[in-house]
Amino acid sequence: MYQPGWRPLAFALAAVLACSGAARAGQPSNISLQSGNSLVVRVPDLRRIAVGDGKIAGVVSVGNSEVLISGRAPGQTTVILWSGSSGQYVYSVNVTDPVLDRLSAMLRAAITDPKVSVVTTNTAILVRGTVDDGARFEALSETLSRFEKLETSQKYTIVNAVTIAHPWGGLQATLDAMAPGGNVRIEADSSGNAIVSGEVTDRVQAEAILGLVRGLAGTYLGANGKVIDRLDMRSVSQVQVKIRILEVDSTGLKQLGIRLQSGTPSSSGLQLGGPSFPIFEAARGVGQGFSIGAFYRTIVLAPTIDLLIQDGTAKSLAEPTLMTMPGKEATFLVGGEIPVPISAGLGAVSIDYKEFGVKLKMTPTILASGAVDTIVAPEVSSLDFTDGVIVAGFSIPAIKTSRLSTEVVTKPGESIVMGGLVQHIESRVIQKIPLLGDLPIIGKLFRSTLYQSSNSDVVFVMTPEIVTK
Repeated sequence: MYQPGWRPLAFALAAVLACSGAARAGQPSNISLQSGNSLVVRVPDLRRIAVGDGKIAGVVSVGNSEVLISGRAPGQTTVILWSGSSGQYVYSVNVTDPVLDRLSAMLRAAITDPKVSVVTTNTAILVRGTVDDGARFEALSETLSRFEKLETSQKYTIVNAVTIAHPWGGLQATLDAMAPGGNVRIEADSSGNAIVSGEVTDRVQAEAILGLVRGLAGTYLGANGKVIDRLDMRSVSQVQVKIRILEVDSTGLKQLGIRLQSGTPSSSGLQLGGPSFPIFEAARGVGQGFSIGAFYRTIVLAPTIDLLIQDGTAKSLAEPTLMTMPGKEATFLVGGEIPVPISAGLGAVSIDYKEFGVKLKMTPTILASGAVDTIVAPEVSSLDFTDGVIVAGFSIPAIKTSRLSTEVVTKPGESIVMGGLVQHIESRVIQKIPLLGDLPIIGKLFRSTLYQSSNSDVVFVMTPEIVTK
């Protein structure tokens, strides 16, 4: 693209080169000019001319001692001139685009970071160097994006090759303070994720580090970036959960709430009649779960439960102890499985099994503070033959189910108490005189039926502990 404004500069360059005698014979010389511009080099007793790529530079002799070199297209080539008296002259000619040069000059003025440089290569602009942190990199990227939107007669590529000296700002220094020794590192992958690796003491320290990274690394993550845990622990932490499953009647529910509210922990055990502690509100009836407040350790809870069992108002159904890794589900079932026939087509029948009884699912997680976050899902189910169905000649009972799910945070050793799961039991007792009670029609006169119905509440008492090995 020829621009008249560049003619004075071209002639000035030509005059300087012409007066300087160009390059010395046998020594290569560099020439840089823009496309559409020319310059004159002086060669005494000119005999022959050669150019590597005529599309980049044009060469024309002017008499016997001068050569006109013109820039045609951006690129680099070689021009060789032979002199009858001085030998061979070699020129490395670099032709640039004037528009690209102006864009480069504007970029150099816009970028103020001293460690970033701008280099022009043919039809591209290379921005290279380092910046201190991610904030400076974002500002630089924003500046480059504005230049990419400029409308020119030709499309130019701006390549951002700038690297970040401290990509996570002060986060790495904070991690070094939390885990001395430089064992914990944070790095980014190609998907914008933050990978936390290294060795820590235990799971509690690992959760503290991961929580810090999740809170401070948000601006450094990609659009769908995540914090990936690659930490190794010197000691393994597991969660042990001691469970007591009780069947408590309405009297026991009230006693459990009242005794816990009036119990005072002491070095000798449980003292009744002391000041009130807001542990649980007394349940007002069967099926009404506890209103959970502050939790006390089992030094208060265990003697109270033992008193209820001794009074006969509560019955212990099971006392398992579960051990699981943090974040892994642990399950427990007291009951059984009932076979259920399922049609498999063409008269074939397959058998599936459905669980019933008292079931518990729990997923504990260790928090950075050392507390235990537990997702608890207890379930109580029983067989109901009254509402059952008959399939393929099989009598299949219905399953009555009560379930709930919640998430509770406790300190290690504190107990979680969950009620409100009703177990409804109906029984029918037939009393009759032998033989006479089986007679048709009049047999009803010689037999009687007694219906009994009872409701009880199944209470789960769970105590998580952190076990480190």
